[in-house]
Amino acid sequence: MLFLQEHSGDNHLFLQCPLAYDLWNMSLLYFKISWVMPQSFREAYMFWSSWIVDKTIRKAWNMIPAEISWCIWTERNKRCYDGSSSPLHALKAKCLVNPVCWTKLSPVSNTGKLLDFISTLNLEGTNI
Repeated sequence: MLFLQEHSGDNHLFLQCPLAYDLWNMSLLYFKISWVMPQSFREAYMFWSSWIVDKTIRKAWNMIPAEISWCIWTERNKRCYDGSSSPLHALKAKCLVNPVCWTKLSPVSNTGKLLDFISTLNLEGTNI
């Protein structure tokens, strides 16, 4: 139960619940990508990993689904076990910032390309 609604399984939790749907759409919106919500997390990951991005930013790109999943999972645990929740804008900010931080933990061959990647996020005029 993420929004105090029952869910039917992992695909619901990680893709179809309102929080997951919002986080996936936010991430895709920044890259101006439209999609039809897949039925399974595997399909979502296959869609994401099939997208062609510059080799130098591929690691950061591939971290985004992991970050969305991590954000959803930790929020689920916070709500289930602590009885508290994070504001949606804070979760969205985490999903934008964490892949960049995680990338800093692994070697990046071209910092300029990483900055180009970040600049494509087009943060102006968004509601996060």
